[in-house]
Amino acid sequence: MKKVLTAATALGLVTLLSGCALLYPNWGTSEGPSDSQSPSASATATPSETPSESASPSPSVDLKPATVSFIDYGTDGSSVYVIAEVTNVAENGGQCTLNFSSGSTSKTLTVKAEENASSTQCYPIYLPLTGLPKGAAKLTVSYASPGYSVSSQTVEVTVP
Repeated sequence: MKKVLTAATALGLVTLLSGCALLYPNWGTSEGPSDSQSPSASATATPSETPSESASPSPSVDLKPATVSFIDYGTDGSSVYVIAEVTNVAENGGQCTLNFSSGSTSKTLTVKAEENASSTQCYPIYLPLTGLPKGAAKLTVSYASPGYSVSSQTVEVTVP
């Protein structure tokens, strides 16, 4: 009976530990939150890497149409926050840029994006409320990588 209990415990432990890879898809790689998580402010929404027109075309790759979608957005008392993903694309190396506009005030903030199981997720974007005008504001998120350049639909948020 002790052997059966020991074997069942060992099997359960192995199953539990292997499930960690499902919770964090980049387990065991150098990619992930241990990389710099702090968003970098950007004066323009131009990605730092743009494919050159003289570059030879890559082998025929069937790229799916990508879409930037908002998972969550709003204000939390100290910032405007956005959580977004790029659907139909699962890749590392891209950047997500938040475009904020309210009246004559425009701000942009660029963060890294990371591959997930079936999509690409933008790191959470936090734009401090300091200096932002109160009232209605429009948010758009764009995604840029060597293979894609897409933008979300515009959503509105109220700045308190």
